[in-house]
Amino acid sequence: MPKQISKVMKYELKYLGEEDFYEMQKMLWSLQEDTREILNKTIQIFFHWDYTNKESLETTGKALNLVEETGYKDISGYVYDKLKSRYPDMSRGNLSATIRAASKKYRSSKVDILKGTMSIPSYKKDQPIILRPDGIRLHEREMIYTVELSLFSGDFKKKKAWKSNVLFQIKACDKAQKAIMQRLLSREYKLGESKLVYKKKKWFIYITYSFKKTDAKLDKNKILGVDLGVTYAIYACSIGEYGSFSIKGEEALEYAKRLEARTISKQKQARYCGEGRIGHGIKTRLSTVYSTRNKLANHRDTLNHRYSKAVVDYAVKNRYGTIQMENLSCIKKNTGFPKRLQHWTYYDLQSKIEYKAAEQGIQVIKINPKFTSLRCSQCGCIHKDNRKTQESFQCVECGYKDNADHNAALNISIPQIDLIIKEEMTSAKEK
Repeated sequence: MPKQISKVMKYELKYLGEEDFYEMQKMLWSLQEDTREILNKTIQIFFHWDYTNKESLETTGKALNLVEETGYKDISGYVYDKLKSRYPDMSRGNLSATIRAASKKYRSSKVDILKGTMSIPSYKKDQPIILRPDGIRLHEREMIYTVELSLFSGDFKKKKAWKSNVLFQIKACDKAQKAIMQRLLSREYKLGESKLVYKKKKWFIYITYSFKKTDAKLDKNKILGVDLGVTYAIYACSIGEYGSFSIKGEEALEYAKRLEARTISKQKQARYCGEGRIGHGIKTRLSTVYSTRNKLANHRDTLNHRYSKAVVDYAVKNRYGTIQMENLSCIKKNTGFPKRLQHWTYYDLQSKIEYKAAEQGIQVIKINPKFTSLRCSQCGCIHKDNRKTQESFQCVECGYKDNADHNAALNISIPQIDLIIKEEMTSAKEK
């Protein structure tokens, strides 16, 4: 059966409205600030409710009743009612979409947050303005594309005496951008929740679109084991199958090392900075440090997108219907885990692999990572001396030699490997 696929295309915008551009830009920046505050306040309200409910269960043995406490059946409705009067300028539809985005982010991590294995999500400045699909109107005339955005509330527009929404020209430069725009206009593609982004002194719209795609002929019983490591950022293979896929870790680690060294250097130099940065607060003094940190974050995000796409493409090409990975949600708690894996955004990489795999109809299973790197994939022997170095593996029992990451990936590809390891360890203790 055809599957619904969602993707995003970035377009540069040119302002076409009648109002002064600089005044409009100030209002858009204000909306960005409102968006950030709404996202953070939504997360805070959700966490406060769940934490209070948890305390009530622990102390009285009784859960709180949401309707009795707030008057709403759903916490999102309570949040909307609480925030709509505080942010009267924002479009009501976009306000709902912003609250929903924060709600989705919180709920996806709720278990880890309440366990204390993950910090509460927070949003920084320059947040994208979230756009509801019904607030986006696309037009085309003589191959010139424009978009009309509903960004402000009705009361705000009346106050400003605006007769229409904010108008931009869409700069569709390459063939792919034009093709997607044509399919959106013809309704072949469905318009989804999108974002208005300010970046490098320009405005962009990140348009989300969806379409139906026929699933590839995948075999759910074929499992691709994916190991994330240091020597190899990714090693993917399957027990009993020929061929493997790997990506060396140097690109990620070397770039991170260089930027970390540059960040430390700039932090030290900040105390001797020039007069232009003195007396304007810590933010201005450390502006170059923040810039370097942003570069590192962007580089990580780009690499994770590339790596995750490569893994999923390999799985589709070889008809793997299942991807099996280690559960890294407790990565910080595991003191034996390599520091470089704790530092790099491997949890984010796994998330990207998950949603890209879901687009292709591939299921993702997460297993307990304990002993997968110490177990021999050939005889099942688990011993700390099997892996004497980061790169090499040699079994003390059968003598099997292999790259350590490749051996770990083979183990991870075995169905229910975490249960098998548990039984093997129990049996070893009994002996």
